[in-house]
Amino acid sequence: MIDLNDRFALDGRDPNSYSGVFWTLGRYDRAWGPERKIYGKIRYMTSENTAKKFKLDSYLEKYGS
Repeated sequence: MIDLNDRFALDGRDPNSYSGVFWTLGRYDRAWGPERKIYGKIRYMTSENTAKKFKLDSYLEKYGS
């Protein structure tokens, strides 16, 4: 991946670009918060937080049945 990154990415040898490669392999994307009984220590998002992050009403209006 690093060879492809160095060869084809516009910012190939930039440190931020290497961080992007490592992120895809799971280095910086870790779960946080308390471990829950059923789910364990995983990232999760409540429906309320999802509604804040995405324009759900307009999406459902356009694509919902």
